Amino acid sequence: MDESRRRAEIVAELTAPGGGFAIGTARVRGVELPVYTDAPASVRDVLVAAAHPPDRPAVTFEDVTRTWGEHTDLVARFATLLVERYGIGKGDRVAIAMRNYPEWVVVFAAAVAVGAVCVPLNAWWTGSELVDALADCGAAVLVADRERTESVQPQRHRLPGLRAVVEVRPGEAVRGDDEWEALLAGERRRFDLTSVPIDPDDDVTILYTSGTSGRPKGAVATNRAHVTVLSNLRLHAVVESRLAQWRGEPLPPPPEQPTLLVPGPLFHVAYLPRLISSAVTGVHLVLMHRWDARRAVELIEREGVDTLTAVPTVARQLMDEIERSGAQLPSLRTLGTGGAQSTSALIARIGTLLGGRVGTGTGYGLTETTGAMVMIGSRDYFRRPLSVGRPFPTSQLRVVGADGCDVPDGEVGEAWFKGASLARGYWNHDSTAFTADGWFRTGDLVRRDEEGFVHIVDRIKDVVIRGGENVYCAEVEEVLAEHPDVQEAAVVGVPDPLLGEEVAAVVRVATGASVTAEDLRDHARRRLAAFKVPTRFVVGSDALPRNAAGKVLKRELRTRFEPLTVLSRSDHT
Repeated sequence: MDESRRRAEIVAELTAPGGGFAIGTARVRGVELPVYTDAPASVRDVLVAAAHPPDRPAVTFEDVTRTWGEHTDLVARFATLLVERYGIGKGDRVAIAMRNYPEWVVVFAAAVAVGAVCVPLNAWWTGSELVDALADCGAAVLVADRERTESVQPQRHRLPGLRAVVEVRPGEAVRGDDEWEALLAGERRRFDLTSVPIDPDDDVTILYTSGTSGRPKGAVATNRAHVTVLSNLRLHAVVESRLAQWRGEPLPPPPEQPTLLVPGPLFHVAYLPRLISSAVTGVHLVLMHRWDARRAVELIEREGVDTLTAVPTVARQLMDEIERSGAQLPSLRTLGTGGAQSTSALIARIGTLLGGRVGTGTGYGLTETTGAMVMIGSRDYFRRPLSVGRPFPTSQLRVVGADGCDVPDGEVGEAWFKGASLARGYWNHDSTAFTADGWFRTGDLVRRDEEGFVHIVDRIKDVVIRGGENVYCAEVEEVLAEHPDVQEAAVVGVPDPLLGEEVAAVVRVATGASVTAEDLRDHARRRLAAFKVPTRFVVGSDALPRNAAGKVLKRELRTRFEPLTVLSRSDHT
């Protein structure tokens, strides 16, 4: 029996009645969809229903650890404050804007427990961007750290509906309306965290898009959407474990307590599902003030971290530090990637540098899908490092051509998703991206192979049309990244008076390396058709500009190339 057939059998067993992940159907916003029939009804039920030993670690931030007992107590007390002091009721918006402090986790759990809609905001935004989002969602309460409080308060006049700013870790002076520690010290009542009736299709989060192609929009996700993502992740883990057993691979004993290092922002859809899922098995979350590879290695060793998921740039920096320090990291079992497209060189390096004992994997989803819609496990990922996996049983995928019809396997088209994990739409914003019959048009170009594996080709908006020929930036970036002196590369289209667009590349060279544009052009010529080879380069040592999700800000990169005229064009060909 081949592995694909065995996988299908395992999935069928697990999703049948009594299999632990039984799938039925439900009508969601007028559309019949596959759903997990035995899943929790709400995010609140996930976060507060599990009874973990109160003395076990729940959250570690730098050198301070909070137990599950302490964490649950704080959640119940802050929930009381939300209801009694600030008048928060079902459907009111509670926003979070801070670094990955332990308070972030408390606020999120308390907000969803009282039936509020939690709005995690991008902590990298400017004050104006934060205020724009707060005004858009109509936040009633904002819980923010010192930097974010400082940036919002001068523009408070734009937020007449904001009842209070609760400041976390203010330093010497309090700028918010209330200060976190003082509030909690004066509140000993514990809210009944199960008292508010919550429906699976009630809104629970508004997650703002990254805004790489325009103004950020708030994707509204329901409890059902988040719980579907949670069930998908858990099902994937069980399927991969069963397949490993079927192959006869030795499985290491489970850690005494699973421990997850969170190297990226909790407000991002790549990490929020991990926060929610941590409550199921009592995972110990290890948070960082900011990403630093050397500090991450220290924390992995000290806390016995067994799992982390990182955007490719962070994973690459971690590999650099492991190589530099010679760290063995015996506790580490899984180093997943996500948030942006990885390179085959990075995935191969994870396999070789960590001796093949550390698994990997990735997924593909968007803010509007509340998490991954497809996923790939370690064995398949090492073999297909440019794939992002196959759809979950609750995920439906179309690959659609420009004519609106599905394209055959092997051809490129736009990914359309349907499923219970989709956001119900954008807050205060109509969009044709969400169709009346339940599909979400991603704007991503993908290819599905004959085995069902999905490969991301490019963003539709990032395709360079050079003299009528389509050039997929991701393909060119992958080739450039294979050059031994290249740390990272990004490809963009820039206006050209004769060809319409020309292929341009911004390249960051590895430390101590020396490489010229002509070297890179020669390297690309050996792998790519002539029309795909970049004709214009910016080569340097500066890191590429990225947003909080690790995605390259290509709009910024395009400004680095001066417009060409017909007279000047010959200098660059």
